[in-house]
Amino acid sequence: MRTVRDELKLNRADVGWYQIRKALQARNASGDVAPVSFKPFEEAYKALSEKLQPMVYEFGFLRV
Repeated sequence: MRTVRDELKLNRADVGWYQIRKALQARNASGDVAPVSFKPFEEAYKALSEKLQPMVYEFGFLRV
C-alpha cells in the first residue's frame, strides 16, 4: 500500500475524491480486506448528472 500512497500522493492535504477512489479500488484489487462498493455513489452521481445536464444550457454555462 505504500506504493499506492506514494503514487496517488495520499499524504498531501489536498487529496481529492479521485485519489481516494483509486486507492480504494487498489485496496479492493488486493483482496486483503472486504471490498468497498462504489455502486451507491455511482447511482447518486448518475442521478445528479441527469438532473444538472439540462441546467448547463439553461444557465448559460454552455451555448448551443
